[in-house]
Amino acid sequence: MKNEVSLFFALIGLVVGSGFISGKEIVVFFSRFGAFSFVGILLSFFIFFFLFRFILNGQDAYEKFKNSRFAAVLNILLCIIFSSAMMGGINNLLNFNQKIINYLIFSLILLLCVLIFFKGNYFFDKFNLFFVPLMLFVFVLLLIINLKLPAQISLPPFSLLALPYGAMYCFLNAANGVGLLLPYSEVLSKKQKTRVAFAGALVLSFLLLLANCMLLSNPSVFSSAMPLVTFFSGRSIVIISMAVLLGCMTSLFSLVYSASCTFRGVCKNECLNFVITLLLPSVISLCGFSSLITFLYPLASIFGAVLLGYLFFIPFFKRCNKKIHSRGKKTQNKDACHNDVKF
Repeated sequence: MKNEVSLFFALIGLVVGSGFISGKEIVVFFSRFGAFSFVGILLSFFIFFFLFRFILNGQDAYEKFKNSRFAAVLNILLCIIFSSAMMGGINNLLNFNQKIINYLIFSLILLLCVLIFFKGNYFFDKFNLFFVPLMLFVFVLLLIINLKLPAQISLPPFSLLALPYGAMYCFLNAANGVGLLLPYSEVLSKKQKTRVAFAGALVLSFLLLLANCMLLSNPSVFSSAMPLVTFFSGRSIVIISMAVLLGCMTSLFSLVYSASCTFRGVCKNECLNFVITLLLPSVISLCGFSSLITFLYPLASIFGAVLLGYLFFIPFFKRCNKKIHSRGKKTQNKDACHNDVKF
């Protein structure tokens, strides 16, 4: 039960980051397609469930992931893109007039990331079990209280793209969680894996549905860096900003943990690991939160699809080929036996 809960919160914490809570990635992958965005969200539920369950049952894929430099490079690349966006989101939120406050908060978050980098699973689980439920509660409560249903939903000429973009969104997040999900394939039963996959897909789809309804009620916010934040004012904007900050932190912790563990599997140089896992995303984050999500996330979804295909479908074909060859050898042996018979 403990492993199930830890995995569920790790999964939610990884997907529900600054791009999700701010609404920017929801606009990019769903809301801008109007009415068809709901079809994309429905499709994402089934794809998320299938992918999460498929990944958690991938014992062979886990072995390949641990021993493949190609898979490690793709996973690290995805983690860098996501980490950069999370840090960009933090920078976007830290707009206090006194710069010293901004530096202190950002330094504190980096310090927590350093603890996860060196101490690994101990701090990662502790942070997730505290921050993720708090972040989910605040986010859902704010959405329900301030929910605005769209009076009229447009149907853009390119609205059918909601289907491939919905699938891309699932590939993006599922592939990014490979480094976290695969290790659980050895410690959970099939029923536990199915429950976690279903619960994760259901919660994510529910959150997407709520946020999408609110965004479609005012399409003019689509161009904003953090569209959902623009719906709030007064104390509410402080609370939603805290929820976005928590989303940044939980995703960032997951990404740092995943990237550092993956990097150690291919290179033992801790200094290089630290630079790539933490310092490089900090530099890339200067490109801007909105730009990173708008341009790099769709590109990262392609990397995610390649990673999933490499880990799961290529081994599948190899197993099929082995079975075919083994059957061929058996038939040859049988033929050989028949040939040895003398009349």
